[in-house]
Amino acid sequence: MRARQMEYEELLVKQSKMEQTMREHQQMMEEKQRKKEEKHQKMMQEQQLKLVEQQEGRMQLMEQQMSEQMMEHIRQLTSCTTPK
Repeated sequence: MRARQMEYEELLVKQSKMEQTMREHQQMMEEKQRKKEEKHQKMMQEQQLKLVEQQEGRMQLMEQQMSEQMMEHIRQLTSCTTPK
């Protein structure tokens, strides 16, 4: 009877250790997933920032081109209407 009791207690200890190992593994996996998600989110934010910067650059270039076109158009209009 005593031997069975000791076997049972040993099994409880093993089960407890296994449960602790499983909890630690679960925590490790959750931390790994959290870090992966943070990395992905940071990468997405960096890409969005680059896209915004590119769009702003394009808008500035378009503004400059439109301004140059307007100045050229004004020059053409004034040269046509200016008496000689």
